[in-house]
Parts: sequence; C-alpha cells; structure tokens
Amino acid sequence: MYSKEENKAMRVAFWNGFKRYCYKHRIDRRWVLTGVKIKSAQLKFYADEEKALVLFQIDHKNVLRRYEVYEAFIPYRKLWESECGEDLLWSEDFYGIEGQVVSAVYFELPDVSIKRSEDHEKIYAFFAEKMPLLEQVYWDYRDLINSRIS
Repeated sequence: MYSKEENKAMRVAFWNGFKRYCYKHRIDRRWVLTGVKIKSAQLKFYADEEKALVLFQIDHKNVLRRYEVYEAFIPYRKLWESECGEDLLWSEDFYGIEGQVVSAVYFELPDVSIKRSEDHEKIYAFFAEKMPLLEQVYWDYRDLINSRIS
C-alpha cells in the first residue's frame, strides 16, 4: 500500500511521462479535453491500477439531464463506430472512474496499471492513438449533437 504522497508522486510522474512521450513522438498538439462546449461533459484521459481509458464523459449532477445529453449521442452511434472502430464502447451508467457514475463513450485498455512503469509506454501509445479519433468524430458531429441537446 502506498501513502497519499507516494500515490500523488506516481501520478505526477506518469503524466509527466506522457508529456515526454508526446514530445519524443512529435505529437505537438493541444488536446481538446474540456473545450467541447457541452455543460458537464469533457474528453478525458484516465488511468488507474487496472485500466486506461480515453473517453467522452458526461457527468452532469442531474441524472435526468445526464441521460438527455447521452441520448443526444445515440443517433450517431453507428457513424461514430464506423469512424472510430468496433472497440468504441458506450455506457449510459459507467462506473469505471473512482466510483463516480457517469455516462460515457470510450475506449478501454484493460490489464494495465499506472503503477507499473513497464505499462506506461503502452498506455501512452493508446492515449495518442485513441484521443484524436474521439476528438475528430466529436468535431464532425458536434453541431448536430448540440442541436439535439438544446
């Protein structure tokens, strides 16, 4: 078991490693992340002791509103999957992030750990491959999705 400070140091080292990975592989870009223009929704990188995720997370505090926003994505599911691949997952009630229930459209890399340094390169490559797919498909359909949400 690690102390709170050791866990924080591991997380900081992991994310700094991702910055170095991007620099080394000439991935010179700003990730969209919170700039999606939908309240309580964001693109997100996530890694813990069991998995890594690249996800479009909808975490509105009002459950009904969260479902409404998630349902605005459903009509475009086939299009998103055709552009992102069959490994794109959809969950109205996703429990994968620190016990928080969110709705999510996501990619998952199982059986990796933020605490195993030998997994870091694999996680970084996963992040660098999947996030541009999710960002691009969101930009392609954002106006349609936003019109359904309003």
